[in-house]
Amino acid sequence: MAVQRIGRGGLAGDLHRNPTYEAFLKAQVNKTDRNDARGIAQMMRVNLFRPVHVKTLTSQKRRALLTARKLLQEKAIAIENDIRGLLRNFGLKVGIVGTVGFEDRIHDLVDGMPDLGEIMEPLLAARQKLRETCMELHRKLLSIVRDDETCRRLMTIPGVGPVTSLAFTSTIDGSIPVPDRRPLNS
Repeated sequence: MAVQRIGRGGLAGDLHRNPTYEAFLKAQVNKTDRNDARGIAQMMRVNLFRPVHVKTLTSQKRRALLTARKLLQEKAIAIENDIRGLLRNFGLKVGIVGTVGFEDRIHDLVDGMPDLGEIMEPLLAARQKLRETCMELHRKLLSIVRDDETCRRLMTIPGVGPVTSLAFTSTIDGSIPVPDRRPLNS
């Protein structure tokens, strides 16, 4: 939020933080805010700084969406793998099953073992909830991509889908000036 306040105040949106700066400032005898300000000003005068691009709030939100979606996907897959491992201890192999048929396959395997079925139910419920939430985030991702012209143009490239295009645009965040957009399409 401080970055947005800096930007609204008409100041540059680049922040400067580096361990080198901290070492430079710690070398001062009297550590006060005023001396820190003088030290930072001195570093700026002698070009001892590296500007850091601050991503826009929109880009940060998009990156958070991608991260949350990926996290939910990974957790659902981890639960599936744990279920497979637990059943393998009882000599039951799930085999190759799609996402949709996974739950039915588990119910078929534990049909004659009610104790094991009671253990699997909470795991299957957690997996189902993770999958549903992941799909909600994926729908949100698709709606963002549909409304973004750059994402739509990137998806015209073979092999680039909505997730890749959103990841690319949120990473670049307009920090690389592209004078002619046609080279992006080749």
